[in-house]
Amino acid sequence: MIDRILPDLYRITLPMPFRLRHVHAYALLHDGRVALFDTGMNIPDTYRVLDEALATLGKTTRDIDRIFLTHFHADHCGTAGKLQELSGAAVHLSASDETRLQHNNRHDELVERARGFYLPQGLPEKAMDNLVKLMAVFRKATVPFRVDRRLAPGDSFSLGGRTIEVIAAPGHTAGQMCFYFPGEGILLAGDHILPDITPNLSPDIFRLEYRPLSSFLESLGAIRDLPVRTVYPAHGDPYPDLAKRVDEIREHHAERTQLIVEALRGKEKTAFEVSGDIFGTDLPEFDQFLALNETYVHIVELADRGAVRSAERDGRVRYRAA
Repeated sequence: MIDRILPDLYRITLPMPFRLRHVHAYALLHDGRVALFDTGMNIPDTYRVLDEALATLGKTTRDIDRIFLTHFHADHCGTAGKLQELSGAAVHLSASDETRLQHNNRHDELVERARGFYLPQGLPEKAMDNLVKLMAVFRKATVPFRVDRRLAPGDSFSLGGRTIEVIAAPGHTAGQMCFYFPGEGILLAGDHILPDITPNLSPDIFRLEYRPLSSFLESLGAIRDLPVRTVYPAHGDPYPDLAKRVDEIREHHAERTQLIVEALRGKEKTAFEVSGDIFGTDLPEFDQFLALNETYVHIVELADRGAVRSAERDGRVRYRAA
């Protein structure tokens, strides 16, 4: 499915085999070539839909000369390696998320790190075993690629007479970037600001000093007052009121923080047990993992403020409201 945004900018909706059924990529026509913003997952339907969409523009995947990636997650960069091989396209990604790419290529180390982090936080062994299997699936959903240019905040590109600015949006990943078209008031927001859900925030198990929640809230504040007319997210429909959505997300996380404080008041629990209080216990195992991530990043902030204390016993880290 393809939708026209501007005479030379198009949204291409690509399929995903998950509850979140789609991801949007964006194609900018310039100088007879195509710049692609995000690529979809490495599954057969992605290539089919992308080929069909580009064909309606008189283009093919071989016409892609640049690939701009918002961040390193399989649904956003999964086909970048294959497209790079087909077209010779230069791939642009932040240095922080290039490091995630390198970690993804070291599967055994990734699994060892995951076990060493999630089991002490209370994730059950069965859920951990299934997570390891899913990690292998996600690894296959991303074709390895070469990063030709590292994106940095403040970078600016001119393509087809249009200016595109790179805006840092850490939180969902440490190196996520948004792409802003100042002349048109368009923000390609990736997973940073979604219209109906909030992006999952998770610890970086290779760099636990990274603070996803505080980074996310700070980067939301940094873009809140941009003169954006329309936000185009990676999932869901475009929407006009950036500031309103930023405020809603901030309020949502403030409420979740308070719920976690209440769950820990007078009781000692693992992060996994707290996640069951907040999100419920009747969840598929992958959703249990996501809920644990969300809970943990809030607990870290509370601990930093002195509102939560931790103690490790019997191989488990337990938390209590101070």
